[in-house]
Amino acid sequence: MKGLQLMFGTISQIDEQNVRVRVRLPTCDNLRTAWLPVLQRNTQDNKDYGLPDVGEQVSLLLDADGDDGVVLGAVYSEIDRPTVASRDKRRVDFADGTFVEYDRKNHAMTIGGNIQTLTLTTQATVLIQTQNATVKASHTLLLDAPDTVATGNLTVQKQLTYQGGMSGSGGSGATAIIDGTLQASGDIQAGRVSLQQHQHSNGHDGKPTGKPL
Repeated sequence: MKGLQLMFGTISQIDEQNVRVRVRLPTCDNLRTAWLPVLQRNTQDNKDYGLPDVGEQVSLLLDADGDDGVVLGAVYSEIDRPTVASRDKRRVDFADGTFVEYDRKNHAMTIGGNIQTLTLTTQATVLIQTQNATVKASHTLLLDAPDTVATGNLTVQKQLTYQGGMSGSGGSGATAIIDGTLQASGDIQAGRVSLQQHQHSNGHDGKPTGKPL
């Protein structure tokens, strides 16, 4: 490409498959360019993908014949303004209201907006290291794993419900301490002694008592 010149225009057509666009040039009687590639960060081993929208203002390098060139990227205008104004922030805003922002000055990353689904998939391990973590769910939090391990104390502030049985061991002193009334629809057994079936040996005439009522 020889004799390239810097120009500005607006996107008139998009080729999503081949990552190309046609640009309308206001300084050339609104003529449209041929199909031009859009500059990407990587296209070989690492692959980046991003396209401007129809009507978006872009800068481009174009040859004298208008047949060859490359779109460098979108540029802000008096109509389209950035959502932040800080040299310490990097931010991406999507048309549906979703955004990703990092503030290097305050060491803060924010992901928010109208996200309906957030999926993180790995082949091995996900490690999150932090001082405090909070997960807020307005409906249900599901931990779907064959085994879930809590290495520290676990406090449940509301009702604890289990469906597959419960077992435990260890602890300091008593293995389990319940401050309140314990109700069971079935029998309770301590060692070999059944609460519902046990008898005492010092009944009438030395005979065992009847089963507890």
